[in-house]
Amino acid sequence: MKQDFSITRKFWNGVKIEIRFERYAIQFDDGAWKSIVQIESVDGKSLLFSSKAFKEIIIEADKVDAFDSVAEFAIDYLNSNKQLGFLKAPKLPNPSQLALF
Repeated sequence: MKQDFSITRKFWNGVKIEIRFERYAIQFDDGAWKSIVQIESVDGKSLLFSSKAFKEIIIEADKVDAFDSVAEFAIDYLNSNKQLGFLKAPKLPNPSQLALF
């Protein structure tokens, strides 16, 4: 049975994460629905490839349904984006560099 909403806690790379899923989160004018998967570090640690402890994914529900669970989708998403480097933390400017404003 496909769930419309779920909250799951897992460990990923030593970080305790909470995974929230809402199947019918956004409806467009044409009647199409998008789902939201939210991944948040419970203890405030960054998600290793990002400087933030929160990631929100807007996606079609059938792509999530292709996995056995929402947690499996989220772990796969985190692992694939970590390896590809899509969500790396921005490089901070040199602290000794003078600002113009």
